Amino acid sequence: MEFAAPEIAGQAIPGQFVMIGLGLPGEPGLFLPRPMSIAQAEGERLGLLIRIFGAGSRRLTALEVGERALLLGPLGSFFDLGSATRVLCVAGGVGLAPFLFLPRWAERHAPGNRVHLVYGERTASAVFDPGRIHELAGVEPEIWTEDGAMGRMGRVTDRLDVARVDLVLGCGPVPMLKTLQAQIAGTGVPAQFSVEERMGCGVGTCVGCVVAVEDGGRGWRYERICVEGPVFSAERLRWSI
Repeated sequence: MEFAAPEIAGQAIPGQFVMIGLGLPGEPGLFLPRPMSIAQAEGERLGLLIRIFGAGSRRLTALEVGERALLLGPLGSFFDLGSATRVLCVAGGVGLAPFLFLPRWAERHAPGNRVHLVYGERTASAVFDPGRIHELAGVEPEIWTEDGAMGRMGRVTDRLDVARVDLVLGCGPVPMLKTLQAQIAGTGVPAQFSVEERMGCGVGTCVGCVVAVEDGGRGWRYERICVEGPVFSAERLRWSI
């Protein structure tokens, strides 16, 4: 979905998100805002990738041209490419969203990068249109499906080669990120993960979206995904707490 949101689109960096609520006159019932990764930011247009899970996401996707929604953002931390020139993006499910945005953003702000996108779903029916991915991101995705109905058969983490890249970026379900973290451990390749979580406010007030992270040799502590995250250095994440 695309929204005319010049103030947000002009500031957004891949990895950041918005809180979206309807806020329409006469809207029935209570609609709490949802966190959505920014999937595109071009000119005045802001793009979001929405998968229908329930009544809220279904209502959002039913918005018609000319209708309004409340958007707060851009929020949170973002992917830092640094001096990396070979970047591997690993996406699971709707974790694809920031990687629709990142390759073309990198062309403008970090020229010289070569981005490879690996994208996995459970089955072909869940795969976002590969042609549209190429159109938006400017790269051809390597697609994996668990049942082999499209692309390669297996999970997106099954045969990753991280030895030939300078930076790994991941976004998707926690089990995928745990596996990716284990694969990278000991290789010396830096990685950054965008962590998914339900959020109540998106600005750090409710403290409902925390994750355990390493605390600089002093053990661990909780940090808020909406403020200190959603992007964290992979080596800092402590999934077992």
